Amino acid sequence: MSEDKDNNFKFQLPIADLLDRLTVDQIKEMLLDKSKGDYTKSIADIEHDIDLLLESKDIKCSARLLRYAVVIAQINVHIWYIKDKMAEDPDSYNDNLKLAHQLNGIRNQSKNLLLEHCGDKEPSQKRTNIETDSLEGWQVSY
Repeated sequence: MSEDKDNNFKFQLPIADLLDRLTVDQIKEMLLDKSKGDYTKSIADIEHDIDLLLESKDIKCSARLLRYAVVIAQINVHIWYIKDKMAEDPDSYNDNLKLAHQLNGIRNQSKNLLLEHCGDKEPSQKRTNIETDSLEGWQVSY
């Protein structure tokens, strides 16, 4: 890490939550005109913390780590668009809400796998909402 880099964490989050937040803030930065600068600042802070965690825990960047991040990002985009559909089409609200909850289960499964991959074994960091009952066509081959 460079000498001029602040070694203090901006957030106190595990890497899986930081990557999740990074993807959500990236979506917001791209799709929302308001507060774009706020999201840009938040993204920089999250990147800072991810760099600190990777270095302090000696986590090597790997294809598997990147894949977990990609899955989390893709699921977050899908959930974002489903929430838009929920607002636009009240008649399909319940079906879309169920799909969003199921996709959140995949997202949480991915976050748990990422935590394990990075050596975080603290049970309190794991996500328990991992149900994807009756969700067809959304299997991820980890």
